[in-house]
Amino acid sequence: MSQLAETLPTEIDTNATGAEQRRSQRDEVSLPTRMFTQDQRGSDVLLVNISQHGFMVREYGETPKGTIVRLALPRLGQVSAKVVWSLGGRVGAEFIKPIDSYAYAAMLNAARAKRQRWPMG
Repeated sequence: MSQLAETLPTEIDTNATGAEQRRSQRDEVSLPTRMFTQDQRGSDVLLVNISQHGFMVREYGETPKGTIVRLALPRLGQVSAKVVWSLGGRVGAEFIKPIDSYAYAAMLNAARAKRQRWPMG
């Protein structure tokens, strides 16, 4: 037991926010789109922010942590991701395969051209 205690960190960086812990910076988009589960059920979501590695959406339902989803993105079609957190109508997910930089830039330009307000506020 004491060997385990010796290997655990003694301090936690409480100043680091979720955004600081991400692998890449997120881009704000505000894009209404669709998200699908493995059983082909689709739901309307608002894509709030995105990076080459993941995204956050707002939804009316509750998609549980660990769920594999497909997010409809402009120019890319449906992209698979795993939900890493879900809280109060917000979902954070990590893409199964990161989006390459050229495809990401094309998608982001198209998403920004289509962005709208979401009725959820």
